Amino acid sequence: MQYASFDLEDPVFPALGLQLSVQLVTLGNLYGLAADHVEVRSSGDSFEMRAERLAWAGQQEQAHGYVELRVDRTPTGSLRAVVRAGAPEPVRCVKLLVRDLEAPLEVVAAEGARRAVGEHGELLSYPHTLPTPLLFIHSGGALLGLRAEDERVREKRFAVSVERTGPLAGRGVVELIHEEDASRFSTELTTPPWLLTPDASLAEVEREHLGFVERSHDLAPWQERTDVPDWARRLRLVATLHGMHFSGRIFLRYDEMLDVLRFLAQRLPGEHILAYLPGWEGRYYWQYGDYRPEPRLGGEKGFDALCEGARRLGVHLMPMFGANCVNRWLPTMAGLDPSANLKSATGNRFHGNQPDWDLARSHDTGWQAWLNPGHPEWRERLAADIVTLAERHGIDAVFLDTVHAWTNDPDHPVTDGLRALVKRLRSSIPGLLLAAEADYDALLPLFPLFQRPWWTESPGWSSRYVRRFGHLCEGEPRGRTGVHEFGVYTSDAWSGGPGYLPTVAFQDGTLEAARSELEQRLAWLARAETVGAL
Repeated sequence: MQYASFDLEDPVFPALGLQLSVQLVTLGNLYGLAADHVEVRSSGDSFEMRAERLAWAGQQEQAHGYVELRVDRTPTGSLRAVVRAGAPEPVRCVKLLVRDLEAPLEVVAAEGARRAVGEHGELLSYPHTLPTPLLFIHSGGALLGLRAEDERVREKRFAVSVERTGPLAGRGVVELIHEEDASRFSTELTTPPWLLTPDASLAEVEREHLGFVERSHDLAPWQERTDVPDWARRLRLVATLHGMHFSGRIFLRYDEMLDVLRFLAQRLPGEHILAYLPGWEGRYYWQYGDYRPEPRLGGEKGFDALCEGARRLGVHLMPMFGANCVNRWLPTMAGLDPSANLKSATGNRFHGNQPDWDLARSHDTGWQAWLNPGHPEWRERLAADIVTLAERHGIDAVFLDTVHAWTNDPDHPVTDGLRALVKRLRSSIPGLLLAAEADYDALLPLFPLFQRPWWTESPGWSSRYVRRFGHLCEGEPRGRTGVHEFGVYTSDAWSGGPGYLPTVAFQDGTLEAARSELEQRLAWLARAETVGAL
């Protein structure tokens, strides 16, 4: 985090037991409130403030605009705060600052894990690093619960630090930042409600927040979901079958994938197995955007034989597709509208992950474009490829990679695009199981099955709504990651807690090197009838 080298001199308002300030960030500058144009009213369980002018440059200058803050105590003891603001330029975001907190501070996740706030502060954001806009701060021996109730997916940032300048230097501060949908920027903005809960109970605040999430996103518990095929509720194992590496190295051809499935189905009924196919379409990531069976893996005929063989075994196939990533250098991508590229609120192109695929140690993947599923042309291209494959080969499930990649794209809201894609696929392929990589709250109603993210822990509360399986870089007995860029990664993909499906991965040599271990694992799984069952 970075800071101003001077005191911004923002007015601080005592509001129902908390010390609050407000700032605006427009597309042109940072504004506070003109201290000599502020009116405050407070009575009982309500607090109101109105500023008739804005200040900038640390109160050196003033500008036309206004800010209204209203805070009300709720029946459960939380403080409900809403800010209305207007400015000379389009407002990008509004910041509600909770100030004068006792240091040191700790950031506390909904699961209770604590992390000390260091010298340079902590910045967490939804939907990037937080699965829902909910956070706790430990200060002075008590928890402060912080959450936003927004029915739309709009970025929320929680910036936690110790103030460096001014009369509150050395005291803790939390900036609650609401950023408007970039497609709706205007000179006025009203924030969704922020709920601030002093002396918070983790369990109670989480319960209240999940109730809001369920209502606003139409999210049902797992047992009540209507988008889970009956066969998917009987799954007990995910088998990741790696096809082709970015470099063109073949791990498993289609006939070799079928050999692996025969091995598994002899030890566990095929109806309990979901076969996950990364790299099935050819060079991993390089072929993204042009989906068809790869000639070097067996071509159309070989892929059809794999699908037919899996059906005879009762195994369900799940090919992988990039939800928002393509190789822009492929001929099929040449005519795609450039506005389909994901971009930031101010137009910076989003580059996403940039793996060192070619080992040049440059991470320079200029061919790799990240696209917005909200863009109608790209969304229809992707949907048409999936529907064609499903109709031609009769696949039961589809995995959509990197759906969690989100930007405040000014052209099309990203999450709305994913909703439209899911609706299109479900109407065209009834009964299709849709799975995805990682998630935030608004994605949970769209995908009942997720690959667990290797880079973080999925929140325990999410198992009420969805099921998970091992990441594609996990599960190979020797620790090989197949198509994934890690190369070697060791983790326990057989166990993972409630709602988790044991996962095993195969590439060339896996069966030969680990047959005995696999036999034991599968025998255990066959005996443990309820382990991992969906």
